[in-house]
Amino acid sequence: MAVVSMIETPSSPELREFYDLAERASRGLGVLNVFKVMAHTPELMRSWWTMMTVLLTRLELSPRYRELAILRLFQLKGGAYGFAHHVRIGRQVGITDEAIRDLARYQSATAFDDADRLVLRYTDAVTLLRDDAPSLAEEVKASLGERQVVELTFCIANWNLMAHLLLPLQIELEPGVEEYLPQGWDG
Repeated sequence: MAVVSMIETPSSPELREFYDLAERASRGLGVLNVFKVMAHTPELMRSWWTMMTVLLTRLELSPRYRELAILRLFQLKGGAYGFAHHVRIGRQVGITDEAIRDLARYQSATAFDDADRLVLRYTDAVTLLRDDAPSLAEEVKASLGERQVVELTFCIANWNLMAHLLLPLQIELEPGVEEYLPQGWDG
């Protein structure tokens, strides 16, 4: 059960407007529980929404790399909520069920090419704040470019922030979203 209550009914016209927007964007899932919790602080919720819109729609970074990184960091953090939602998004950008299933063993799995593996190694290093993150950032920069290493790093940092909200507050998956969690998803 979530640590804080979910605001089911918006108490202001601004929050009602945001809920309408969030419901349209969820593609049939309604207002996601994460937003119902974030609604306790509407200013943060709206600011985060703006950033998410940029990260999900306006980057030069390949959506595949973005989603592989997000899935991997939620796998490392044990975040079922984020993992399930990004399985759904990952499939929409072409990530196969095989790649999702083999994510924990990406180093040797055939579902990943060298660029995927570099993105995933970098995701591990950034998520775990390892000392090799700067050298891996150099490799990503050499492979993808300066803008993409910044965008990838920002995506990893942003969804780590989300994991640090979802996990301590125990935000629960919406009904029907559990079906996106493959067996053994958490490595």
